[in-house]
Amino acid sequence: MNRNRDIQINIRLTEKELDMFERKRAISGMSKTDFFMKLVRDSNIKVYRFDDEVKGIMHELRKIGVNLNQVAYFANTFQSEKAQVALRYYEKSFCEAMDRLSAFLDKPLVED
Repeated sequence: MNRNRDIQINIRLTEKELDMFERKRAISGMSKTDFFMKLVRDSNIKVYRFDDEVKGIMHELRKIGVNLNQVAYFANTFQSEKAQVALRYYEKSFCEAMDRLSAFLDKPLVED
């Protein structure tokens, strides 16, 4: 492919990032430019804004995790009925929170 590339960009990488780039590029057998162009053309990047909605979902998921300790306590103290009721409640809460998180991930701000 014969293109006129007259625009230059500069990026800054850590040594580790450069090593990773060079290792992958070497394996591909491509030039730096061709490898970078393949990354640009073939990659799919999604951008999200982690706002109060997501912070609320994450807070809810942490609370559910903490409350699972209560289920473990009930199970370990032979209160299986309480454990089952609590587990069903937290399972429902967990599924609802995960559905909200999934809906958020289905709507990125930017997607190419």
